[in-house]
Amino acid sequence: MNTNQQWITTNMRFPTDGYMALKLEAISKKMSVTSLVHKKLFSKKKLVLTNNVDKIMSNLAKLAKETSQQNPGISFSEKLIEMRYEQW
Repeated sequence: MNTNQQWITTNMRFPTDGYMALKLEAISKKMSVTSLVHKKLFSKKKLVLTNNVDKIMSNLAKLAKETSQQNPGISFSEKLIEMRYEQW
């Protein structure tokens, strides 16, 4: 792992059983849960290559355009924010 890069600290929520499975795996490998999550997220074979980002963004733009045409007058950003606060 490159230690010269900038880091962002965040909180993540896991279901209890999922977290316990991660914790048990981390213990069995003698590493922290944080290190295990980093390893799983940033392993070379799972890392999204930069040249795929343009393709993903293009597909996302097409999907957004289709969704907008099928649902005129609806702001999905507003709906997502409403749904987020309904969970609390």
